[in-house]
Amino acid sequence: MDDDTRRHPRRLQHQGRRKAALVCHYLPLALGLGLTGCVQGGGLTPMGESLVAPWRTGDAAERAEALPYASLVVTSEGNEALMVMAYRSGGNGRDTYWQAGDRATLHLRDGLPMTSAGFDAALLGQLRDAPGDAGRYRLHAHWRDGDGTEHLATANASLECGTPRPLALPLTTLALERCTERLSWQGGGRTINRLWRDPVSRRIWAGDVTAWPDGQRLRWQVARPWWTDAEDAATSHAGAGEAPE
Repeated sequence: MDDDTRRHPRRLQHQGRRKAALVCHYLPLALGLGLTGCVQGGGLTPMGESLVAPWRTGDAAERAEALPYASLVVTSEGNEALMVMAYRSGGNGRDTYWQAGDRATLHLRDGLPMTSAGFDAALLGQLRDAPGDAGRYRLHAHWRDGDGTEHLATANASLECGTPRPLALPLTTLALERCTERLSWQGGGRTINRLWRDPVSRRIWAGDVTAWPDGQRLRWQVARPWWTDAEDAATSHAGAGEAPE
């Protein structure tokens, strides 16, 4: 996710906001139980089939452009997927739930990974404490490895953001701050995460992170955003160097 000077039409930037592909009738419950797909008699629903079709052809940007829904391009474990927002909840829709064509799911809170399902290992939760002196804070991670064993870990964290620079996203190019999050895990080991955020609204448009010690890298870029300009205006801005909202 290095800075790129490729340009895409800015007119696409605001398309698809707040739209969700409600692939299941009871998606919140399904996500809470570890989403296994929207099925009827073992197959996708007609709506599910219509959503999956664009994922089967073209690159990620083409697939995102073909769907009028809020979407992410996600890379993990050597695979790239287009994930469509299926549900949002909380104040200003701070919790968003995403599903890929292979039924892998991702839950973001304030634009950052919170839980996942359908991967070799699963993120079960992540919490960042409020920043203290000098903008430092703690990050708590809870995950389950491929053998089914659950783990907990805590890291001392700091965040530094640079001057906004153009970043090519799937459907547009924006001037974003590149933020570096440094984690020192209490059990040993260090992790460097990178986030790209809007310098005014602090919305996170892209990330390249390891959610727990020695975990797989998770990379994502927002294709079609899910928030509105009104929601951005209502969002309180944190000071420079604070933990991501």
